[in-house]
Amino acid sequence: PVRGIRTTAVAVTADGARLAELAGLVDEGVLTLRVAETFPLEEAAKAHARLAEGGVRGRLVLVP
Repeated sequence: PVRGIRTTAVAVTADGARLAELAGLVDEGVLTLRVAETFPLEEAAKAHARLAEGGVRGRLVLVP
């Protein structure tokens, strides 16, 4: 706290129904996604390098 640093715990659980709901909202145009680039999973290191370069507007997505 002295240096203004705080930590929090995040728990994630699989929720297929919620994911389907969110995908539906994307399909309807209610939610928009900004994807800068996609990379095959085998090129994860390349995606990390691209992110480290900076200037990325949007998400880098790894595709299985």
